[in-house]
This record gives sequence, structure tokens and C-alpha cells, in this order.
Amino acid sequence: MSTQNNLNNSLPLKQLSDRQNGLNNYVNNSADSTVPHEVFLDRTIYKFKIILVGNSSVGKTSLINRYMGFGFEENYPCTINADFKIKSLSINEVIGAELTVWDTCGQEKYKALTRQYFKDAHGVILLYDVTNEDSFKGLTSWLAEIRNNSNKDVSIVLVGNKIDLNDRKITKEVASEFAIKNGLFYFETSSKDGINIDMPFENLAKDIVKKIKENADNEPNETVEQKLERIKERNIIERKREKEVKCC
Repeated sequence: MSTQNNLNNSLPLKQLSDRQNGLNNYVNNSADSTVPHEVFLDRTIYKFKIILVGNSSVGKTSLINRYMGFGFEENYPCTINADFKIKSLSINEVIGAELTVWDTCGQEKYKALTRQYFKDAHGVILLYDVTNEDSFKGLTSWLAEIRNNSNKDVSIVLVGNKIDLNDRKITKEVASEFAIKNGLFYFETSSKDGINIDMPFENLAKDIVKKIKENADNEPNETVEQKLERIKERNIIERKREKEVKCC
């Protein structure tokens, strides 16, 4: 794989760091969000649909299981259809999130099936294997699939997995440059060693909250009650879909 000789190694990483720090500051100072999915006492709880995509064998199932606290296994069967798990997290003192995290199939022949899960997704984690050049080359195609089949405000995080392995092919600088070019946050993880497992999910949730806040500010004619009712109806539809997947 060719790399640019004139790549400024520190610039992409600094730009990503500045952007991610800015996101943290924005969310921490935005506790007055007025578009909750549910309100429990003094905490606003949002419900977000998160999709993991990427080539087969990049470690999507391993990353989800690690994040859910199930540990790591060397060998997982290939995901054929899709499965989901749910986890709650805290955004700040008054905002929380419940993430429904979907694991999808990365095989080319099942891409048409995977596309249906992009609908109504709030966020996507785009995963590749740092030791596999083909999985990195496939990111452009996956990114097009995401943007062609998701809503325009979907949040996307790029994740380079398997950094515990010694035969790395894709440098952090090259991946960071790709992330900046495409407007993505970028993180590196190891599902095996448990490195940076929470960061992609937490930053994705924060970015979604940020966009909800911005969208609410841009819709002054919709009351809080109208927002709640609209989101409630959407959640009912999503829950029905989840039950259908679980029972089949």
C-alpha cells in the first residue's frame, strides 16, 4: 500500500484530538437539551440505534461483546444476518443514553441485507483491521453505503481494530488522514487486550446528542411535547423491528 511521503504525521492526529476535545466541551456544556426520548427524574435518557459495519473478520462481534462486558473469544462464527445488544451510558450529569448496538454481516454477498439496518440509525461505527489492507481499502465503499442509505445527520466513527497484533499494515497517520478527509472521528482499539473499547461508543453518543441539540435549535416551531410524541412513535416502531429480529 502506498503512502504519501510528505504526510505531516502530527497534523492529522492533532486535528482529530482538537475536534474530539471540542465535542466533549460542547456536550458537557449542553445539559439543557430539549429533545429527550425519555425523562427519568432529573436525567434525560436518549435511545440511539448504533450500527457496526466493515469487512468480514475485522472484529465487529468481538468489539461489541467486549463493550457489553462479555470478554474476548478468539473465534466467533461469521455473522450472517444481524444481532443487537443494549447498553446504557452516561453522557454527563443530566444526560444519559441507551444504545441499541447492531452487529451486521460484512460479507459482500450479504451487503444488500445489511443496507436495511442503516435506516433510522443514529450512529455508525465503521471498522477495519489494521493488519488487513483490503479491509482498509473497503472503507470507501462502506462509507458510500452508509451515506446513501442513512439519514443525512448520521454520526460516523472510524475504528482501527486489532492493534495488539504485530503485523500492522495501516499506519495511524494514514488512517487519521482518511478520517479527516471524510469528516470522521478516529479511534484505535484492541478487542483482545481491551484497549479503548468504550471510546468509539461514548464519542459517537456525544456527537449524536450534539446534533440533536443543534436540530432542536433549528426547529423553533415544534414544541417539546411534539418532539416527545414524534420520538415516542419512532421508538415503538424500532422496538417492533428488534422483536422481529430476535424471534426469527
